[in-house]
Amino acid sequence: MKLKKVLAATLAAAMVMSSALTVCATGSDVPDPGTSSSESSSSDSSSSEVTYAQSMSKTADAPVSVAGASIKTTVAGVYAAEKVQGVAVTTPLASVKASLGLTGSQTPAIIIYDTDVTKSFRAMECVNAAAEAFGGTVVASLNIDLGARENGKWVTLSSGSVGLVAGLPKDADPSKEYCAICVQPGGIVTILEDQDTNPATVTFEVQAGLGTYAIVAK
Repeated sequence: MKLKKVLAATLAAAMVMSSALTVCATGSDVPDPGTSSSESSSSDSSSSEVTYAQSMSKTADAPVSVAGASIKTTVAGVYAAEKVQGVAVTTPLASVKASLGLTGSQTPAIIIYDTDVTKSFRAMECVNAAAEAFGGTVVASLNIDLGARENGKWVTLSSGSVGLVAGLPKDADPSKEYCAICVQPGGIVTILEDQDTNPATVTFEVQAGLGTYAIVAK
């Protein structure tokens, strides 16, 4: 996987981000799949939002339509991104567990949902600055939390990664090249180059923990 760190001088605004992504996740439209209905009642999520999350949930090995092709996602979770044409984790389950360092009864889990400047203001500031730095245009942006579940509870992870494929938005220009820009808490900005050759999709590495991932046309 090719990774390119964006120059700090170009993205000085990124360094003011700190815990912005965590705040965004707390106020998101999609509750943690490791949180029960009773636990959710004490958070910002309403019962209708819990129902929505459940309706958008996938089990491990469930088929997902990604740019018209059926792909089995290997990680269970909430797949609530609607601005792209489907998303799926492509790394084999055994490799996911090894990469994330899971032990015992821990199973990998993921939450994926659309975001924008109104939901993740500082993260999107970083994304837009990075895209502008190399002449790219953001076509979709996602908040992704990659963690694990153990005994019905969410486990926050900080190391490891998985491969994820996303179908480009229907109005995206397939003749252009695409990459992903990742913004993590603390203002860490990374450009992730597309790992596949399909003009209708983009494949990139998702890091453990919470991050904003923008799909960018170059």
